[in-house]
Amino acid sequence: IRALAHFDLVKLYGQQHVTGGSDLGVPYVTTFRDPDNYFPTRKTATEVKTLAIADLDQALTLMSPALNDATKQTITTHAANAIKAKIALYFGDMTTAKDAAWAVINSQAFTIPDAADFAATWSTDSAANSIFEIAASPTDNSGINGLANIYRGSTYGDISILQNLKDIYDANDVRGSAAFIGSDALGIKNVGKYPTMGTFDDNISVLRYEEMVLIYAEAILATDPVGSLTYLNMIPAKRNATPYLVSSLDNILLERRKEFAFEGMRFHDLARTGKDIPLVDPFNQTHGGATYGDFRYAYPIPNAEADVNSNVVQNKGY
Repeated sequence: IRALAHFDLVKLYGQQHVTGGSDLGVPYVTTFRDPDNYFPTRKTATEVKTLAIADLDQALTLMSPALNDATKQTITTHAANAIKAKIALYFGDMTTAKDAAWAVINSQAFTIPDAADFAATWSTDSAANSIFEIAASPTDNSGINGLANIYRGSTYGDISILQNLKDIYDANDVRGSAAFIGSDALGIKNVGKYPTMGTFDDNISVLRYEEMVLIYAEAILATDPVGSLTYLNMIPAKRNATPYLVSSLDNILLERRKEFAFEGMRFHDLARTGKDIPLVDPFNQTHGGATYGDFRYAYPIPNAEADVNSNVVQNKGY
């Protein structure tokens, strides 16, 4: 959990994708109420990656597959390996990404749901493709504080979908069907993921098996393009989508965009592969389409953090 938390922080606040930056990451805190570490300095992004992988390696030596919780709501050996694969891929460590993703795949503990069953996985706790999820209940999300309500709903629904995303799906691809992408007076909306309104009790998926399959496909691309194509096509085969003829980084990124839409991965995929943010809708994309290396590839350090720790340096551009 510590490794995952620091990885999520460095993706948002680290300057590893900012041209001219000092490659600043975030502090990596390993002690609790330690007077000698009340004001930690920022590690480099590479140091954060190294410390996170070390945490996961140590965790795996302390864990046993026999004790894995079947509910998917606690960290298991599979989740630890999945987090390791995710971190390694982000930092371009393909050997580690390949081995960690394969450990999950080879466990045979997960399956990719068929197209007809895919929608139901988003309202099913501990689905067959779930590796780790955050438990949610009506008590957790009282009033309108549910993820479903942010994506849609007459009283909220702030997040609309660009036509450019809807257009990438094949006609028969379940992910582009009305079960997943709908519309209302405010625009095109995500209706398939985190679907339950009112009670907002759908568990939030953090790690899915499909991500490990696509990480593995990307990690072996340079050494085994034929094998990479096999794993890449495992996903469209289960979504009623057209298979790919070749495996390439562009095709893998395209498939990741299709599969993980609304799950918070697209920007990080663009950043880790050194790509600009495409400007496909000048009216709705008010940022103007940032080019790779723009200071906005890292969030500003919040004032609440900088005000209590003078050792935290503000990010470039803010």
